[in-house]
Amino acid sequence: MPFLKKLFQLILVHKWKFALSLASAILFAFLLFPFSDLGDLVTSQVSKITNDQVYLRFDRLRMSLFPQPGVALDEVYLETHQIPPLKSKELIFTPSISSLISQKPAGTLSADGFLNGQIKVSLKPTSKSENGLERYKLSVTAEKISLSELRDLAQLPVMLKGQLNLNTEATANLAFQEQPEVELQMSVDKFELPSGNLQTMMGPLTLPELKLSSIHLKGRLAAGKFIIEDGTIGKDGDEVHGTVKGDMNLVIQNRGGTFVPIFGAYRLDIDLNIRRSFEERASLFLSFVSQYKSPTAQGSRYSFKINATNPQLPPNISALR
Repeated sequence: MPFLKKLFQLILVHKWKFALSLASAILFAFLLFPFSDLGDLVTSQVSKITNDQVYLRFDRLRMSLFPQPGVALDEVYLETHQIPPLKSKELIFTPSISSLISQKPAGTLSADGFLNGQIKVSLKPTSKSENGLERYKLSVTAEKISLSELRDLAQLPVMLKGQLNLNTEATANLAFQEQPEVELQMSVDKFELPSGNLQTMMGPLTLPELKLSSIHLKGRLAAGKFIIEDGTIGKDGDEVHGTVKGDMNLVIQNRGGTFVPIFGAYRLDIDLNIRRSFEERASLFLSFVSQYKSPTAQGSRYSFKINATNPQLPPNISALR
């Protein structure tokens, strides 16, 4: 007992020295651990856990403790059977300290070189809903995302070019037991739709070439309705420029863990100035709204509104007043 008493007294007297020694030992063990050699192990474990449904590869893994814990992966390559391969020069995940304590999902994920651009996603808990459901705030910022790369990822039937910038914030229950609230701002620079054939039920349809300096969209989703507060297409000098406003019913349903958007009734007010050169190339498409045009010095102005109770039904078209 006297020995234990003296030992505890010694520890108390030199507690900071012992704490520093322990912290130094942990730090050196962390710094000397061969994280860069974990790539093959992680690749094999991911393939094993997913029954070879997911293939993940990276060149180097780095971990940090200060100013906050985080994990970084260099030259990331991800491949699944559902989507085309994804690549990122650097992927950084920083978990929230509070999330580690509360065991709730929270943190920040950033990817450099993703779709030839940069993207940052952050998630954190926020106030509960009026019905007492847990909600989270999700923020997504994307810069210079290649539309061509995005088109390949989404497997769209038409070619697209340009750079997408996105800034959005959403407040949602992660199980979507309630509809989310979303604020969205999006822009596309140097948009291009090359001429090409689009396969339809009535046969191939030739799309006219379209180039726009920019596209801007500002909107919000609330109570199951997406509202376009400001939509600007092109600029003065483009073959097409004008505005689009309106709304669409949109709800997100949880179907066995798969989140499915359900589109409903919509209403759009469209006001476009179109030059003669594009009118000639797009004469087939514009013939459906030709009765709502008025002549201008460089072409025509098309002002009309369209609405339908269901996206599957033919829309009603009328003059915009």
